[in-house]
Amino acid sequence: MMLSHGKKLTIWNWITGVARLIRLPNLVIIVLIEFLLRYGVLKPILFHGQTEFITGLPDFCIFAVVTVLLAVGGYVINDYFDQKIDRINRPEQLVVSRLVSPRMAMKIHILVNAIAIILGFYLAFRIQSLWFGLLFPCGAMLFWLYSARWKQLLIWKNLIVALISAMLIMLVLLFEFLHLRLNPEYFASVIGSLEGVFGIFLAYACFAFLVSLFREIVKDMEDLKGDEQFGTRSLPSVIGIAWSKVVVVVLVLITMLLLTYGQIIIYQFGLEMLFWYFAITVQLPALAMIITVIRAKRREEFRFASSLAKLIMFTGILSLLIQSFNY
Repeated sequence: MMLSHGKKLTIWNWITGVARLIRLPNLVIIVLIEFLLRYGVLKPILFHGQTEFITGLPDFCIFAVVTVLLAVGGYVINDYFDQKIDRINRPEQLVVSRLVSPRMAMKIHILVNAIAIILGFYLAFRIQSLWFGLLFPCGAMLFWLYSARWKQLLIWKNLIVALISAMLIMLVLLFEFLHLRLNPEYFASVIGSLEGVFGIFLAYACFAFLVSLFREIVKDMEDLKGDEQFGTRSLPSVIGIAWSKVVVVVLVLITMLLLTYGQIIIYQFGLEMLFWYFAITVQLPALAMIITVIRAKRREEFRFASSLAKLIMFTGILSLLIQSFNY
């Protein structure tokens, strides 16, 4: 009985470890973002609820699978290169070398990237755009270079992560745009709506960029001990915790100000529900994050600030669901 219980515990530990390795909550958020953009913006605004000209659901699901697989490959290779530093920064969450061997982690990285690239070129064939398919091997290479080399480039590593978050949003629009051009007549009829749709996507991309950027800096403050021991050049290790806090607070304030500007426009269009949604679920947590960062001294407090940033991202993206009710 004890042996059976022990086996169950080991299996459960392995399952939860793999979930941490692939960042399962992040993958759910990625898929949620993509489908909310499809059904909250593209379908009601650009396609006016019509389904015959939007990408087929099977193809869009494959697109979501491709982005998820690339993300998994990026997370795995990141943990592969961070084995030593993670033993100090987050030993309780260490997966590679504890639950999954480095050799196995590398095999997973290669396999998921290979599948993502093959499916990516299938999608490129479907929308008749070879260069679209080339984006996916470039994405896999970007994740590799980030993990292997660019993480030593001070603020640039934070900017790269933030840029990837923004690119994910714009990639959805690009995929639908390239598919839409296969129907010239309908494309010509909705060309006037493209500017507004692009503006919405750009606004969410900027939001994702800023939130990802200040969250990454907060995570660097949380991981300062390990970064200093291994000589990793993070912003807190170079300019100190106090000035890093200033940078984070400024970035959060910029995000809040830009969001306030967007809320004014939203209110002028009569979208009061969306206005108050942003005020309560995004602006208030952002204010709470500023207070948390200013007061933070212990690692647990920085981790809580990082969780607030993830909440801000999540609730901000969920606004797409509220927006869809207005169309």
